[in-house]
Amino acid sequence: VPVEAPAAAYLAMRGPFVYTLLEWTAFCIALVTVVFSVVHYFLSRDIITPVVGTALFLSGCLDGFEVLAADMITESGVRQDVFLPLAWVISRTVNALIVLAGTAPFLWQKPPPQENHGLRYILLVGVLFALMSYAIIHLLAGITSPPPVLSAIPDFVHRPLDLIPLALYLLAAGIVLPRFYRKYRSLFARGLRLSILPHIVSQLYAVSSAGLYDNAFNVACAMKVVGYLVPLIGLLIDYSRSSRARTELQTTREQLRLARDIQMSLLPEAAPRISALDVAGRCRFAEVVGGDYFDYLRGDDSGLMVVLADVSGHDPGASLLMANTRAYLRTLTESSEDVSRIAARVNAYLSEDARGRRFVTMFLARFDLIRHQLHYVGAGHEAWVFRQGQLIERLESTGLPLGVPGLQPADARTVSLIPGDVVVMATDGLVEARNSSGTLFGAEGVQGVVRTLKDHPARELLEGLFAAVARHRGKAPVDDDATAVIVKVLKLTETDVHE
Repeated sequence: VPVEAPAAAYLAMRGPFVYTLLEWTAFCIALVTVVFSVVHYFLSRDIITPVVGTALFLSGCLDGFEVLAADMITESGVRQDVFLPLAWVISRTVNALIVLAGTAPFLWQKPPPQENHGLRYILLVGVLFALMSYAIIHLLAGITSPPPVLSAIPDFVHRPLDLIPLALYLLAAGIVLPRFYRKYRSLFARGLRLSILPHIVSQLYAVSSAGLYDNAFNVACAMKVVGYLVPLIGLLIDYSRSSRARTELQTTREQLRLARDIQMSLLPEAAPRISALDVAGRCRFAEVVGGDYFDYLRGDDSGLMVVLADVSGHDPGASLLMANTRAYLRTLTESSEDVSRIAARVNAYLSEDARGRRFVTMFLARFDLIRHQLHYVGAGHEAWVFRQGQLIERLESTGLPLGVPGLQPADARTVSLIPGDVVVMATDGLVEARNSSGTLFGAEGVQGVVRTLKDHPARELLEGLFAAVARHRGKAPVDDDATAVIVKVLKLTETDVHE
C-alpha cells in the first residue's frame, strides 16, 4: 500500500524532529544546571562549580545555536551533513577542554581563594560566551565541503574528527578526574567524574554514526543529555544539602546572637559612682560568646568588690559557666565580705558544675575605703598596683584556679592603698595577644601603657590599653577573649560612701 504524502513527509522529518527534541532537551538541562551552578557558587564557593558552569554554558549555547542553525531559523542554506558533525565536534571538544583545564591545575596546587564576583560580572561573562558561541556556529554554517581526513582511519570510523573529543574525555575519565576526586572529595566532584562516562559513550556512538539521524547519531545525542543530567542531579542534591546547612547555620547564628545579647547584659553597663575611686572595665569576646567576665559587687559598707574571671575556652559552654560564676558571686557577696570565704564557696559550686572539665581563673578584690586596704584572692590570676613614680607592685596569684575538684581554694592577701595608686586587672586575651610574627604583647606592654597614661582618667587609660593591644596585634586573628578592669584611687577617708 503506498504511503500517503503527509505520512511520507513525516517519516522523512522524523530524524530531524528527534534530533531537535534531544538537542533542546540538552540545552534546557545545561541552562538549568548553569543557573544552579551560579546559586551553588554563591552558597558554597565550591571550586568545581565555575568549571562545570562554564563548560555547560558554552556547550549549551553551542547546542542551542546549532539547533537553530540546523533548522534554518538563524541561518539559511546550511549543508547539514557538513555542519552538524563539525558543530558536534566543536561543542564536545570545548566541553572536554574546559573540564580538563578547570580541574587539572588543582592536581599540583591548592585552589586559589574564590573571588566574590557579583551578578553583573557573571551576566557580562555569560553574554560574551553566548556571542562567542553564536560566532562559532555562524562560521561553521558557512562551510559547504567536509574537511579532509586521514586515509589511514578504519572504515568503521565514519566521523574521525570525533576521535579528538573522545581522546580528551578518556584522558579526563582515566587520569585527571579520578585524581581530582581523591584530592577534593565532594558529591559534586563525584557527579562531575560520573558525567564523563555518558560523554565517552556518546562519542563512541558519534564516531560510528554513518549518516545524519541514524540510530548511532540519535543515541549519541541521548547520551549527551544523560551527560548533562548527571551534574544537574549532583548539583540539586548538593544544593539541597547546602541550603539546609545554610538554614541551620543561620539558626545557629541567631541563637548565638541571642546568647551574646544575654551574656552582654550580664556585664555591668556602667562603673559604680564612688567619690574615692575612678573605675572602668571592658570585655571583648573573641567569638560570638566567650568565657571572660568582670563585675562590680557593692558591699554593705563603703567598700567595693571587683571581680575579673576567665573561664577556660570561649564557646557556649564557657559562657554558661561564666553566667553560673556571676550568679554565685552575686549571691555570696550579699551575705559576706570575706573574699577568701567567697572564693572557697564559689570553688565548691564550680567543682560540682564543671566536674574537672573546665576551670575558672579569678581575681576577686575588695577595696576597703575605711582601712585604706585592698583584700584580694588570686585564683590562678594576678594583677598590678602602680604606685607613685615608676614603682609597680605585683599582686601575685594566691592559689590555683577554681572549679577543679580536690584542689585547695586560693588564700586571701591584703595590701595598703594610697591616693594615686592604680590597680590594673587583665585577662590573657590582653597580656598574651600576639602579632603576625608571634610576639606577645606581654605584661611589659600592659605596664608600659599604664605608665604612659597613669595620670589620665580610668576610662581613657582603659581605651588606650585596648588600642595599644590592637595596634600590636595588627592583622593577626583574635584568639582569646580580652577583659580588663582599672581602678584609680582618688582619695581615702572614713566618710567615703557610695553615691
